[in-house]
Amino acid sequence: MTKKQSKVDLGIASYRSWQKENKKLEAMGMHGADYYVKRVEILEAKVKRLEKKLKANKVKQDIGWEE
Repeated sequence: MTKKQSKVDLGIASYRSWQKENKKLEAMGMHGADYYVKRVEILEAKVKRLEKKLKANKVKQDIGWEE
């Protein structure tokens, strides 16, 4: 197999996996950038939760015993 043909085969395999992933997303009711929008929303919620947790730990440390 030549280099050019192996690149073509790799490209076809990549395209097919991309199509397969898109079919899964369409089955979930997501089209185009919907998946990424939803993922960003999930990550933003996670960041907010972790920031609250960090802030709560900081407050607990500040209340600690003074020597």
